[in-house]
Amino acid sequence: MSDLIEEYRLIDRIQDSNINFLFGSGMSAGYLEILGNIENLLTELDKKVFDDQKQKDLIRASILNKYFEGVIQKNIDILDESTRNPDLNSTLNSYKNFFKTINQLILLRRNKLLSKQVNIYTTNIDIFLEKSLEFTRLEFNDGFGKGFKPKYDLSNFKKSIFQKSLHFDNSSEIPVFNILKIHGSLTWEYEKENIYFDSTLKQTKMVKITSKSDLIEVVTEDSKSNKKDDLESLIAKIPASTIDETKFASFLEEYDKLSIVNPTKGKFQQTVLDQKYYDLLRIYANELERENTLVFVMGFSFADEHIRDLTIRVANSNPTLMIYIFARSSNSKNKLEKILDIENNVKNKNIVIVSPTQSEQDDKSFEDDFSYDFDNINAKIFMQILNKIKEQK
Repeated sequence: MSDLIEEYRLIDRIQDSNINFLFGSGMSAGYLEILGNIENLLTELDKKVFDDQKQKDLIRASILNKYFEGVIQKNIDILDESTRNPDLNSTLNSYKNFFKTINQLILLRRNKLLSKQVNIYTTNIDIFLEKSLEFTRLEFNDGFGKGFKPKYDLSNFKKSIFQKSLHFDNSSEIPVFNILKIHGSLTWEYEKENIYFDSTLKQTKMVKITSKSDLIEVVTEDSKSNKKDDLESLIAKIPASTIDETKFASFLEEYDKLSIVNPTKGKFQQTVLDQKYYDLLRIYANELERENTLVFVMGFSFADEHIRDLTIRVANSNPTLMIYIFARSSNSKNKLEKILDIENNVKNKNIVIVSPTQSEQDDKSFEDDFSYDFDNINAKIFMQILNKIKEQK
């Protein structure tokens, strides 16, 4: 692993660059379900014309309920600090350990002129980022102001925090993690054109208690048979009897009040139309345009076309930008290479896909099925860099 750190000059780059991370759903996959083919199903459904609108509504409610139960609803337990779910606690600990490591890295960097702000861009709507930072008592900025009813405002970002010594009149900047949730968040609550902070996940709980009976079973990922539903198989599951829309209408009504971008191929149009989401994409692009900027991509497949195209465009316009994409496995690397086509699309060759080498997979000191999951990336990359920087002090 140290060869990889030296090959890509990661120590020097971290010491002298503006640090950014792009997180995808793979970061929370230890507890939350992956999307599977939900995005494709919703996209195909949007395009399909039905003679009976109730049939389309039934399928939409069934797909969204699958997503709600596998991803959204589980955030209620993340909020509950008494939860004893081992997968939840393991995922939360992965986040906490990661942020502790990065916080120390930023504090020990030799370049004192660089801001100590770290940008975390994510398409995830879950609350793992906020809860883990809250637990570790590290400074973070999620865009909300202070007061009894915190309001979301992009001007709240980019604020540095300085800490003053108790005994001497010295002050020093401390690390701040900016959390920029491109697809919205379960903690966002729309009210009169503004976004306010929902600390109790009120709307998520409202969706949970709605009627969701007589829905179709949706198979999005089956590791045993490798079979999953397409739109035609869902249509075939529609009951011959009359559809009673009252059994799921309230679910759709309350679900649509969530301040999130739904996983569909058409989410780009949805994102651009909404000013808040558009502004977050603009901030992402602007930060990547800065000189000597470093981006680590983790748990992100680049299936999101708007972020993929934006990232490639900025990589081509800024030769000082370096992007390192951690692929979970060799198979994941192959998929990323195909979807990004770096050889033909990236003229500056400043996007690098990093995956486990055969030697790492064969090394008996690693687990049998070694992969670049959250814990391994932190332990084998960032903690190793931290230790080397400490040795240089």
